[in-house]
Amino acid sequence: MLKISPHVVLTKTEDAAVLLDKKSGTYFRINPMGTSVFEMLAAGRTQDEVVGELCARHPEAADRIPGDVAKLIDTMRRAKVLV
Repeated sequence: MLKISPHVVLTKTEDAAVLLDKKSGTYFRINPMGTSVFEMLAAGRTQDEVVGELCARHPEAADRIPGDVAKLIDTMRRAKVLV
């Protein structure tokens, strides 16, 4: 199961969001799709559930969504946003 680091907080802006790691002081800007992924993971959804939900919401992008979600999750793991 993917878990959000307890040190990471999400702050939404008008057109994106920022993830702040309060422990390290690093931050990451994410787009609206990344925000949706983060929020679903924070709610306990699995990677497959996230992909399924996004494909249902955005069928025109269904061919790209699995790869984009996997890439974002990999990036968040390396950045220790996910633990």
